[in-house]
Amino acid sequence: MSTTPAPLAADLDAALRRLRLRAMRISAPELLVVAKTQRWAPEEFLRTLLEAEIAARDASNAAGRMKTASFPVTKSLDEFDVSVSSVPRATFDYLASLEWVDAKENLCLVGPAGRG
Repeated sequence: MSTTPAPLAADLDAALRRLRLRAMRISAPELLVVAKTQRWAPEEFLRTLLEAEIAARDASNAAGRMKTASFPVTKSLDEFDVSVSSVPRATFDYLASLEWVDAKENLCLVGPAGRG
């Protein structure tokens, strides 16, 4: 048995290119093999293809926004060391959950100049 899945039929590949569904075009050959061997329902196969496309577009959009923003350094909450901060862990967890956005609460952050 071949380890490389067969390429998509030319008409399917052309249609996915025309519709600009790059992630679906790339993942479809392998997913077709998995779907056949696992006997997926058609809805499951379609759902998986759509999820791959959505995830790829979300990642591409996020990368584009970060590039447009031209941040000198990329930081995330995962890198934040709560143990050296004056912010209590419970407060940090609440702010990181973004529940305060849905609750329509305001947030004001104050710190020394030059710290961002």
